[in-house]
Amino acid sequence: MFKDTTAYFHGRTAILATKHGKEQVIAPALAALGIQVEVAAAIDTDQFGTFSRDRPRCGTQEEAAEAKANLVLSETGADLAIASEGSFGPHPQCPLVPGDRELVLLVDRLHDLKLWGEVISLDTNFSHATIRSLSDALTFAKTVGFPSHGLIAMVSSDPIPNTPIFKGIKTVEELEAAIAALHPHSPDGRLHLETDMRAHMNPTRMGVIASATAELVKAMQQGCPQCGLPGFVATETIPGRPCALCGAPTSQTKAVRYRCQRCAHVLSVPTQEPLADPSQCYFCNP
Repeated sequence: MFKDTTAYFHGRTAILATKHGKEQVIAPALAALGIQVEVAAAIDTDQFGTFSRDRPRCGTQEEAAEAKANLVLSETGADLAIASEGSFGPHPQCPLVPGDRELVLLVDRLHDLKLWGEVISLDTNFSHATIRSLSDALTFAKTVGFPSHGLIAMVSSDPIPNTPIFKGIKTVEELEAAIAALHPHSPDGRLHLETDMRAHMNPTRMGVIASATAELVKAMQQGCPQCGLPGFVATETIPGRPCALCGAPTSQTKAVRYRCQRCAHVLSVPTQEPLADPSQCYFCNP
C-alpha cells in the first residue's frame, strides 16, 4: 500500500534537541533508516520548560516540541531536526490512573515535512508525596522505583522563589541532604517530593520515548501511494462496524482513513476484523 521512502532519509544527519540522553533510544531507531543522529549539546532545551515547574512550558506540548526543533534548525543550519516532549497527568481512558504522553517530532526543511510519533502509555511512575522526614521520603521512594528512578525535592509543589530545588536524587545520602537543606525554608516542616520525569533520570519514561520513536519511524516509512511523500498516516477512524449477530452498525471502527500532507490523497482501509462482537451492539446489548 505504501511507497518506499528510503531516498528521503538515507545518508542524512538529524540534529536532536536534548540534554537528557534521549539519543540512547532515538538514534538506534533512526539508524535503521540510514540517518545519523547528532545531539545539539550547546542548546539548553530547559528554556522551553521543566518538569519541576521552575521554568513554565512555552505553549502546548506540540508547540514546545516544535520550538525545540526550530531552534536547532536555526542555530545549526541543519535541514533535519528531531525533538521530543513529554506530558504527564490523568490517562484519557483511565482518568484515575496517571499516564505518559510522549511526542517525538521530525522536521525536514529539505522536503517541507513535519512528522510525529505519539504514544499515550499507562507505563509510568509519575507520582508525588508530602513528607516530613527521611523515613517518609524512603517510604514514598520505594513505590516509584528509587534509586534506579530519580527524585525531585522542594519545599512546595509550586516552586517558591529563592528556595532550592533538588533534582536528580538517586542515593539515600542525596535524599537526606536535600531534606536537611529544605527544612529551614518550610514554615510547617512539610516538604514536597516527586518523581524526576527527565528521561535520563527515568528509565520507564525512556522506554515510552522509544515506543513513540518507533511510531515516528513507521510514519517516515509510509509513503503516499500517489506522490510518495513520507507520512501517509491514519488521520481518522470511521465507526460503524456491523454487529456479527444482527448486522446493525456499532461504535466499533470499521475503517481507518489515511491522508497525504502534500497531495491530499485519501485512502480508507477496512479493519481486519469485519464484524463487531455483539456485546458492543446497542441492540443486542442495550
